[in-house]
Amino acid sequence: MEHRFTHTDETYWQAIRMGDKTALEALATRYYRPLFHYCTRFTANHALIEDCLQDLFLEIWEKKTALTDVKSVKAYLFTAVRHNMLHRVRRDHLFTAFDETDEAENPIFDPERLLLVHEHEQTQKDLLKQSLDQLPRRQREAIYLRYYEELSYEEIASVMGLNRQVVANYLQHALLTLRKHCRNVLLDGWVGTVLALLFS
Repeated sequence: MEHRFTHTDETYWQAIRMGDKTALEALATRYYRPLFHYCTRFTANHALIEDCLQDLFLEIWEKKTALTDVKSVKAYLFTAVRHNMLHRVRRDHLFTAFDETDEAENPIFDPERLLLVHEHEQTQKDLLKQSLDQLPRRQREAIYLRYYEELSYEEIASVMGLNRQVVANYLQHALLTLRKHCRNVLLDGWVGTVLALLFS
């Protein structure tokens, strides 16, 4: 079936509601890798992640006639997969990588390809990675959603189950900490240019 609409998240969503399975497949293809990567924040069990994602899109299809309009399809998917992953890791006691009560331990961010803008790239990469790993878990998650997935403050708040001000506080504290730790190797203004590339 050929679609007569622009391929945005919202038009895919509306097509799914009308029973268009190819739209579901297209949406799943668009977000499978970002969602998978996000789920690795919570567990290293790839089989569990794959099951979670399969169930997510199956549930969307099964409930297609009951789906409602959403402000952001992307935020909806990240919220749903986060909820499902937390349920599964709690059920299976897989808290080695994710624990709601742990704000300082278990560094779950492991950016493999931090792209930096100055000449001592390897030194900066190591320093920035260390600084990221030292951030509290929720600050790291907020940084990831903001600068890798490019979600808005409101969308991040929806995904993490927080209010917008708390998200803003997490991001502000994280950026201040990163600036402090990296002040010797990064120039002023690095926030605007470097953080957009952190997890590329």
